[in-house]
Amino acid sequence: MDITSSGTRTWDADALGVLMAPFTGTELPDWMREVLGAGLASVILFGHNTPDLPTAARLSRSVHACAEDCVVAIDEEGGDVTRLQAGAGSALPTAWALAEVDDIELTRHLGSALGGLLAACDLDLDLAPVLDVSTDPANPVIGTRSFGDDPDRVAAHARAFATGLIEAGLGTCAKHFPGHGATDTDSHTALPRIGLDAREFERDHLAPWRIAPWLDSVMTAHVLVPALGEGPASIAPWARPLLDRAVGGHFQGLVITDALDMAAVAADPGYGEAAVRAIEAGADLLCLGTSMRKDDQQMLREAHDALIDAVDAGRLDRATLRDRAERTRARLRTLRTRRRFVPAPPLEDALARAEQLGAEAAGRAVRARHAALDLRPATVVDLRFRAQHASGSRAQQLVAALQEQGISAAEPDYPDQVDDAAQLLALTRLPRSDPEEGARLAALLARRPDTIVVHTGVPAAAPDHRRLVLAHGAGRTMMRAAAALLRRVEG
Repeated sequence: MDITSSGTRTWDADALGVLMAPFTGTELPDWMREVLGAGLASVILFGHNTPDLPTAARLSRSVHACAEDCVVAIDEEGGDVTRLQAGAGSALPTAWALAEVDDIELTRHLGSALGGLLAACDLDLDLAPVLDVSTDPANPVIGTRSFGDDPDRVAAHARAFATGLIEAGLGTCAKHFPGHGATDTDSHTALPRIGLDAREFERDHLAPWRIAPWLDSVMTAHVLVPALGEGPASIAPWARPLLDRAVGGHFQGLVITDALDMAAVAADPGYGEAAVRAIEAGADLLCLGTSMRKDDQQMLREAHDALIDAVDAGRLDRATLRDRAERTRARLRTLRTRRRFVPAPPLEDALARAEQLGAEAAGRAVRARHAALDLRPATVVDLRFRAQHASGSRAQQLVAALQEQGISAAEPDYPDQVDDAAQLLALTRLPRSDPEEGARLAALLARRPDTIVVHTGVPAAAPDHRRLVLAHGAGRTMMRAAAALLRRVEG
């Protein structure tokens, strides 16, 4: 074991070959340059790395300049979950909105448009599409990220979206295996448990994974499914054989873990231990998570050292780790080759295409009943209380969208300071399952029954209210479509 002058281990190429690491900021830090030179397999960018598209492109190119075969990944689904357009909001609608329109070719074109935008920023791997079947309306983490509550529709649209990404030269990653749609717990904060029996789970949630052979990789979920085996799928030995069975053979793509810093596994068995168990369970690439409010170098160091400690203790076989790293690097080189051989569009053209197609799809998806606005001032009250960890903190977009329609709109400083003369809109997501959101909505409707509820979650989670807009998401594109519909719908 080699030790540096500072008392730390030298970076081990076999351990680095199975790691997808974050870093903080919009410049490549010196320590990351060192690690890239030592053989880090992949880097993942988050919203704090990509405040705008040119910055994202410059940062990706700086990674590739240091390590040509290092894959730069991003968690970019479009809709509410965007890193590349975290500041302005995604140009794309949600997956749920695309399934609502149910135009397979449009979904493929949207995947291609997103792929073009990512390619223009020199990104290689998109952690999309979502294959979760959203069967629980109380689900706080999947919801409109899913292509719906029907496994066949989810599979059809996810494959179309992935086809579009691949056509643009991007790598794809289906998530979250074996399915995260039947739980009301967010794995960012705790370990979800799905109590379905094996037959029901496989029928409703495993079925879409038959498309996995057409994709480049699969992301495993931090979910507990007792009917399928013990332990979270991402770090349990039952998950990899189940994936092989789901695809009808041996899955040839990469198996990537969900972020190991999420509480579902970071709390128990712990971050370093989860890394070791994931390799033992057959994972090829360990996504370490986001470095926001963390020491980025220490995150990588802790995972790296946990793997080497396991090798030194005889728990992990060195040859097995080396073979895994070599296989992972070979698959990642394939993705890099694809990216280099598919020409990327100019950034401005890629953005314009995404905006145009996204607006078209959102406009076809949004629904309203008994909800119309005139040009009088409007007040928007955001009643959504529960945090959306997958999408991160986002400013609400409805006020800006209404202003674009010529309506003087604003949020009150306090929810109870509502101008009774103004038109009133309320934003909801989980009013039936989040007690605080439900109570705030009930109080507001008791005071102002003429309130228009703009619901951003799945339709089955919407309140029973006469004046309702089903926006199928809260991002910029969905809110623009909702605002435009409110100005032309008859009450």
